[in-house]
Amino acid sequence: MHFVGLSSLFENQIQMNKSVALSLLGLNDSVEIEEIMERLDAESFAVRDHFMRQPVVPVLFRSRVNRLVELSDVARVLNIQPLGAPVELPSLLPMGSNFVLLVRNHVENIRRLRTAMASTLDPDVLVRFGNTLCNLQLRYMEQFLVLSLDISGEGIHTNAVPARDEADWQKLLESIESNESWAKELIARERARMAQILEREVQ
Repeated sequence: MHFVGLSSLFENQIQMNKSVALSLLGLNDSVEIEEIMERLDAESFAVRDHFMRQPVVPVLFRSRVNRLVELSDVARVLNIQPLGAPVELPSLLPMGSNFVLLVRNHVENIRRLRTAMASTLDPDVLVRFGNTLCNLQLRYMEQFLVLSLDISGEGIHTNAVPARDEADWQKLLESIESNESWAKELIARERARMAQILEREVQ
């Protein structure tokens, strides 16, 4: 009787974990396995799509990383294999030593990461990519504020800039060699956006 009780308790624990996993996908216990697989892939796709299309705002990307961790646990509990083979992180260029190289290398690194992640929906793999994007963006913004200081001159953007309103990188590169007012304004605005993001990081 003692061992039967333990067995029953273990089965209830497994059932509870399965129920929680399904609820995290918005599904109930009577759902078919095919629908579970489709929902899991759709949830992973939505996060990957955000990583690939949206400006890298670390706080927002980390919330998606947390969602991927949940989806990884769901896949493990439900014994679901995600679509796509495991993908390794690509080799990345070093931070540029000047403003032009900084922007160009960062854009190339983001492109490499997004190209590589396009072939998988594995939550565990996407967690690594999401964290890498966050860390890369933070280092880029810190260096951007240093290397753009001389170019921006005395330009100061006092109004709040939405975190997602990232400056176009081609315009940024054009602004480096331009003495026109729009160029200094563009850099000052991007500096203000980045400074706001970094300030929230340390709070």
